[in-house]
Amino acid sequence: MLTRNQIKSALKENDIRIRKRLGQNFLVNRKIQEKIVDALGISKGDTVIEIGPGLGALTGELTKRAKRVIAIEKDRRLYDFLLKKRSMDDPGNLELIHGDILKHRFDCRESRKLKVVGNLPYYISSPILIRLLTERRCVDTIFITVQKEFAERLVARASSKAYGAITCFVQFYSKPSFLFTIERSSFYPVPKVDSCFLRIDIYNDGLYLTDEEKLFKIIRACFGKRRKKILNSLYSSNEFASKEEVLEKLEIAGIAPERRPETVSLEEFVKLTNSV
Repeated sequence: MLTRNQIKSALKENDIRIRKRLGQNFLVNRKIQEKIVDALGISKGDTVIEIGPGLGALTGELTKRAKRVIAIEKDRRLYDFLLKKRSMDDPGNLELIHGDILKHRFDCRESRKLKVVGNLPYYISSPILIRLLTERRCVDTIFITVQKEFAERLVARASSKAYGAITCFVQFYSKPSFLFTIERSSFYPVPKVDSCFLRIDIYNDGLYLTDEEKLFKIIRACFGKRRKKILNSLYSSNEFASKEEVLEKLEIAGIAPERRPETVSLEEFVKLTNSV
């Protein structure tokens, strides 16, 4: 595991400049590094995908505990650094990939599903998480470090400000759990906000039996105009022929037309979908 000074030295010696546009912040707090690895509960039979290993602060510990580690790094300079590092001390169970997790082809032939761990840049947290959930046949558990604001959105409940479309999507396919907060000073360079470490246990199937495509179309339409009453949000989405039809479906679902979208629970959205 790498300290702040070790990371600074490694970056300088290898002429690697931190790219803000890629959201690069390296974890330098040893206690947090150890806490993360312990939280993963890795066994010798596990295959772990590490998203954005960076300078390998966690990678070495992962290879000691897992059967196989697949580290996917988008930044070519960091990938080259990791290749050089592995050539000096090859653990034998580490596969390095220069690539984008959003384009990675998941291998579902493993006897056990994959565990995924990563520190996700804020600007791309949603796309990565959505991609991982769409690969739920291959992925069992996700452990991610994300900015606190995003974490609050994932674990939110109806009627809270953080509750939205991404909340419903994640909670339909998985159970997100808040594990602990990581202060911004634990990273180099220091970001503007604190982060959170989450565990996301993926369901084999969606939480409810429904038309999933239609469900999320309705949810996106509602939260696209979340300040409107749900009656108006749905009618302006062009998914319904008239306000009378919207009123009819809301009544069947037991949802008052004057309610705001953020007060409607995932279960109620499913009832609404099933009424259409």
